[in-house]
Amino acid sequence: MRLHRSAVSRFRFLEGMVSERKIRRYAAYFHGWATAFGNHAKCFDEERDLVWLLGEDQVGLILTPKVKAFLSPLFLANSNAAPPKVELGAGMLQIADATVRFGAEDRREITAVMDLLKGTCDLHLLQTYHLVYPSGTRILTLTHQSPLPLVYREIDPLILRLT
Repeated sequence: MRLHRSAVSRFRFLEGMVSERKIRRYAAYFHGWATAFGNHAKCFDEERDLVWLLGEDQVGLILTPKVKAFLSPLFLANSNAAPPKVELGAGMLQIADATVRFGAEDRREITAVMDLLKGTCDLHLLQTYHLVYPSGTRILTLTHQSPLPLVYREIDPLILRLT
């Protein structure tokens, strides 16, 4: 993996990481079903409409309408299309043809994601909820914990490329 020197100094967490990670994706058996996210700290970025939830061994992103439109290729369970191309690099996340940029203000959240990616355990991507948020609010959750098979079915995995 080759990175520009300034990128490495700003994003030291990329050093020594594998170039790809398989992420197991899940969809609820029934529309509206989800399990609870659990205890967490909350981080806002009102300008970009990002609400991050940082829990133990999990990171969540509340699916506001703006965020849901960007992330929807990650959780299209009823589509016959292959999972989208996803790349995470120094300061950016690209899903299919859309890109979001991260800066110093996102360091805490991106560090939490990268800590999950560094582990050797399976990674799971699913939608969860939390009682403190309005009814119908969904949280895209990345976790080491396997979801309940009673609620979720596994769909095609996602390959996350680290650049």
